[in-house]
Amino acid sequence: MNIKSLCKSILFFILYALLLIVFQTLSSIVLMAVAAFKGIRDEEVITQFASDNILVSNGVSFILVSLVLILIFKIRKANIKKEFKLQKCKAKHLLMSIALAFSYSMLFFLLTYDNNFENSEAIHNSVDYYSRFAPGLGFVLMITNLLVLAPISEELSFRGIIYTRSESGSSTLIPVIVSSLLFGIMHLSAGGILLVIGAFVMGFVFSFIFYKTKSLYACILAHSTANLPDFIFYNHPKISGTQTVVILGISAAIMIASFVLLYRSE
Repeated sequence: MNIKSLCKSILFFILYALLLIVFQTLSSIVLMAVAAFKGIRDEEVITQFASDNILVSNGVSFILVSLVLILIFKIRKANIKKEFKLQKCKAKHLLMSIALAFSYSMLFFLLTYDNNFENSEAIHNSVDYYSRFAPGLGFVLMITNLLVLAPISEELSFRGIIYTRSESGSSTLIPVIVSSLLFGIMHLSAGGILLVIGAFVMGFVFSFIFYKTKSLYACILAHSTANLPDFIFYNHPKISGTQTVVILGISAAIMIASFVLLYRSE
């Protein structure tokens, strides 16, 4: 194990987490200032206003964090495409990656269907808030956040930077474990230990895809696909036991098959 590379990975994780916290905090402060400017004086109402706008706050934060990280490597005169492995991927590998990520995500989603994760509730409340201004606006913002901005920002950080930094001089398993573990820890505040475990395994899936495809594009698309269950079951009525068992069985079969096929591929 290369201790220096491992330390670099952890430092970049800390930098990513700090940047995200700073930008989200600044966004919240700006939103609170907007609320105060509109004449709102009740602290609870101001705080609720900031919470209702979490989709915009998160979206802006993801964009700014990504730009700062890219700027850091630009300043170092690094080859961005080479550093982050921004290269094309074979169509069959891309399909396997999508199938693997989506099937695992479906499994986790259904197994934790009755759990109300704090971050999910906040996002759904924000969707309802924006939809009051224009039909579908909240849903569009949710799609932009979960299917575009979050996958790009998180994959750029955890696979493009953290994985590649811990890869130098290490065995194949080290960067996979390090990037997956840090990815799981990053989700602690969003849903507690249960989400950390689910995100750790999901991070392992993304890292495995990155290892096999050598393409950050494949990871971003797989990550985006993994977030689809939130839309498929959005405002969906209670799923029956039979439906759950059937979907779980199909998802497990697809997950195992896609994993084996991707593992055996060159």
